[in-house]
Amino acid sequence: MFKSKILHISLVMGAMFASNCIAAFEAPATANDHHAEMAVLASSFLTTAMVPTENGLVAVGDRGHIFLNNDGHWQQVKVPTRALLTNITFIDANNGWAVGHDATILRTSDGGSTWSLQKSDPALDRPLLAAVFSDSRHGVVVGAYGMYFATQDGGNSWEKQFLDSLLPAEDVEYLAEIRAESEEEYQFEISSILPHFNSISRLSDGRLLLVGELGLIAFSSDQGQTWQRQENIYEGSFFTSLETNTKSLIVAGLRGNMFHSSDKGQSWTKIALGNNFNVNHLVQLANGDIYAAQNNGVILQSSDDGKTFTKVLSSKGQDMTSVAQFKQQIWLAGSKGLSTLQLN
Repeated sequence: MFKSKILHISLVMGAMFASNCIAAFEAPATANDHHAEMAVLASSFLTTAMVPTENGLVAVGDRGHIFLNNDGHWQQVKVPTRALLTNITFIDANNGWAVGHDATILRTSDGGSTWSLQKSDPALDRPLLAAVFSDSRHGVVVGAYGMYFATQDGGNSWEKQFLDSLLPAEDVEYLAEIRAESEEEYQFEISSILPHFNSISRLSDGRLLLVGELGLIAFSSDQGQTWQRQENIYEGSFFTSLETNTKSLIVAGLRGNMFHSSDKGQSWTKIALGNNFNVNHLVQLANGDIYAAQNNGVILQSSDDGKTFTKVLSSKGQDMTSVAQFKQQIWLAGSKGLSTLQLN
């Protein structure tokens, strides 16, 4: 039967990639306030995600901040929102999208130098958490409480979709009963019955991989039109996923839970990390090493396709949210902003 509303609401704090980090967030300004404030120390504020492009790195974070790094230094750019931005994706050197609180979606077509606001809904008061695009026209953004929007025109318009295929059979039956009695009540229920969708990515075989709350791992072979949810390998939240150079899959999330699959997600093996800190981001760098960004200032490194990890940084007092490479530099993002990782 449908899970308790109180339980579901209590789990929202774990949906934004790191529960400890979220607890420290200030309430974000709405996307319609005005442009993000240009600040000298902006790069020391909470930074949630980074992505490499052909020209450098782009990072997003608190108060609508977006930064470019094309020469080893970060430069803040003007952005038409003050909403907390949670993630960013690029499909080429020019075209990218950033998502965040208040169901905010931003687009750039010049490598991140300028941004336009495509969508914002402050009244909804829910965050979008990830985006994936196949080309400059077709993409999907996902977020808390099963928010799922698709576009076929580069984000000029967005279609909201309800992925009932990710619900257990008892919830599907429950919704059918509710809808037979009241369409208004049905619309209210579907606004919060799905788990939080924390990360979505495109795999090399063309499938989409979606991970999230309540052990969610799901695959789509038709560009997100339909989804097949895997049987749970873990009951907690997944915040991030990675396809490695060898086509292995890794999913990770709450309390240091991480799993590895070498058969395209048919079976999974748990990876022992030696700690129980949330894993917020996984990335594979140019030399093949895999890095994991964790709460409590921990950065882990793997040189064996993610089968084992060792700690290369412990910087207590902050939570790490992202790792990215620019030329020979390894950059870190976290609750205290942007910094470089110095390896011996």
